[in-house]
Amino acid sequence: GFTHLQTAQPVSLGHHLLCWVEAAERDRGRFADARKRLNQSPLGAAALAGTAFPLDRERTAAALGFDRPMANSLDAVSSRDFALEVLSAAAIAATHLSRFAEEIVLWSSRRFGFATLSDAWSTGSSIMPQKRNPDAAELVRAKPGSIIGSLTQLLIVVKGLPLAYSKDLQEDKAPVFRALDDLELCLAAMTGMAGDLTFNTDAMAEAAGEAYSDATDLADYVVRKLGKPFRSAHHIAGTAVKLAESRGVPLSGLSLEDFRSVDADIRDDVFSVLSARASMESRTSYGGTAPVRVKEQVARWRTRLDGAST
Repeated sequence: GFTHLQTAQPVSLGHHLLCWVEAAERDRGRFADARKRLNQSPLGAAALAGTAFPLDRERTAAALGFDRPMANSLDAVSSRDFALEVLSAAAIAATHLSRFAEEIVLWSSRRFGFATLSDAWSTGSSIMPQKRNPDAAELVRAKPGSIIGSLTQLLIVVKGLPLAYSKDLQEDKAPVFRALDDLELCLAAMTGMAGDLTFNTDAMAEAAGEAYSDATDLADYVVRKLGKPFRSAHHIAGTAVKLAESRGVPLSGLSLEDFRSVDADIRDDVFSVLSARASMESRTSYGGTAPVRVKEQVARWRTRLDGAST
């Protein structure tokens, strides 16, 4: 796992991918919530004041597939926040897809070497024969700019309009249709890439144990086992990292005498926490990266998806 794109703490691939599943569920929820306000019928509002004809608006709304009629005729004519809400949900969803696409770009690079896209989603270079460029992921990374632009465009259109209707509102359709078309393209591309990705788990496992990713576990050990405050534990772990760096070894490569030169209370059980696997297995809090928790999350999502498909 990374913070600031620097090695932070070990997490499993399953835990990492489930992060994107949670984001996608929130995106789905935003669209579902927006539909509650979107699916109201304006029919019968007429120009702005309602109609003098004996129209049953409840009946016409139901016949047209709406949940209900809009309660205020002036609001029915003048409001466009339903479109803004959909565009906002689209922009947030597209931003999530863009971030996932950026990870694909990074992970498929030789510097990371964590993942590979097939030729179906990547291209070669016209000059450099060794290249395999993640073009599809880069396009998904860029496309949200257009969707965010559509949201901004409609916000600017409606920001100063008096009630009720103004001709400005003719400009409300193009940004909505364009944004949803763009989002549909991004979703299709990301669905294809997600199913196509192959992961280099050996490279990931090696990276998980690099750059002293178990330093926090050492600090936690000092707190739990030695009863010291975390501020002191943080300093002890940092000093141990500096010592290991000077020796060119991981923390587990230090001897017990080395650790005791940093803090005399450290015992030989310290080595039990100094590995990527031990680090992950210790994170047993709800939502954590411990395998038992990841399996719970996977089971929960399988149940939800199975229920949604029936």
